[in-house]
Amino acid sequence: MSTALLNEHPDLATAIDLYAAWIRFTMHKKLQPGVAAGIVYDGELLWGEGFGYADIETKKPVTLDTRFRIASISKTFTAVAILQLRDAGALCLDDPISKYLDWFDLQFQGAPEITIRNLLTHTSGLPRDSHNPMWTECDAPAWDDFVEGLKSRPPTRPPYDKFAYSNVGYSLLGGIIEAVSGELWAIYLQRNIVDPLDMSETHPVPRRDDPMLATGYSQLSEDYEREPMPFFLMNGFEASANFASSINDLVKYAAFHLSDDDNAVLSPHSRRDMHRIHWLEPSWNTGYGLGSMLYKLDDWSISGHGGGYPGYLTGFTLCREHKVAVIVLTNALGSAPTEYINQGYKLVLPEIINATEAAAPKADPAWQMYLGEYFHEWGYEKVILRNGQLQIVSLDAMEYPPILLEPTETEHRFTIQEQGGSNETVRFELNDSGEVRRMWLRNEYAYRRPRN
Repeated sequence: MSTALLNEHPDLATAIDLYAAWIRFTMHKKLQPGVAAGIVYDGELLWGEGFGYADIETKKPVTLDTRFRIASISKTFTAVAILQLRDAGALCLDDPISKYLDWFDLQFQGAPEITIRNLLTHTSGLPRDSHNPMWTECDAPAWDDFVEGLKSRPPTRPPYDKFAYSNVGYSLLGGIIEAVSGELWAIYLQRNIVDPLDMSETHPVPRRDDPMLATGYSQLSEDYEREPMPFFLMNGFEASANFASSINDLVKYAAFHLSDDDNAVLSPHSRRDMHRIHWLEPSWNTGYGLGSMLYKLDDWSISGHGGGYPGYLTGFTLCREHKVAVIVLTNALGSAPTEYINQGYKLVLPEIINATEAAAPKADPAWQMYLGEYFHEWGYEKVILRNGQLQIVSLDAMEYPPILLEPTETEHRFTIQEQGGSNETVRFELNDSGEVRRMWLRNEYAYRRPRN
């Protein structure tokens, strides 16, 4: 656990202390058995704590090593596996499912075939869950039963018509992973994701007799009591919701997702691809990536996934812009992990930003020569120095953010940093007297107005 940041920034330590107190208070108010929570910054556990009981009867405490069924957080692992295979050239996201599962011929009448991308983004039109009441009876069908049951359940809408969450879709992705890799889903994920990330406390196929597995509990009854929920494996639905993991191991998983460094598990491109919008809801506040839910919280973009399994509700979330993750695992239904997660961001993230915000860089004195107003037929720009940066401000479009200029190794040439830009350049052209004559913005130019 990183303590240096907390020791150096008492307001951050206070925010975390307040967050922990609020968790205890909320657990008591809701009569929840146990919660494990962790906040990650820049790949390290900034703070984590276990609250309450992993088992009510034995009063076994929750710790950061306590395992929980993380349910649909498993979908993120399945998505990583699919993108690994994409990176390796073994499949394409726009391939039809039938290319890999020859039995699959479900298709909405008159619509294109359902693709891997449709499964990843929940836009396939396939049903949500099993043909049997698996969540009510805690009994998931085997793969062969899953296949036979699905054959008679055609899509209810064409692909891309609407976002409709589907455990069926992610279970099919598990079948595709097996067909392409030649390995069982659990073995492939263990060998290619879990082991390389050193997640020794994470199990794609949990054990009933695991001593570190928290007991999962029901909703509160009318008598304010909870009952243990049955243990069962997801079988044919395992790729959508089977994993068990702990806070300490999910910290490693968060570090992997927060980083843009080269990594043998998944390319930086594919990690970014997972956490960008691939389906945006009409509200423009929520959407879905590739195995990742996305939503806006205040001014922050949050990605990750929640999980719900009989006896467990969980959440694994990232704010990649600020290199922060908030993870909450609970062992009871009705425990609202999203409430805990959002409160964590609201209380702690502003203090992390304050504590880690870099001081403004010092501007190169030579940049003074570029300052001034530039004109062309399309408008007027002013080059300024602000916050240690060279910036271009459009005088006739002040509502737009400034263009930031990053110096290059070439004299008088800068890289453009702007939303929607593609790292093109600005070049300042000098006259014979060594004064700036023109500014070349991309491949167009503007004349500098004479200084008064």
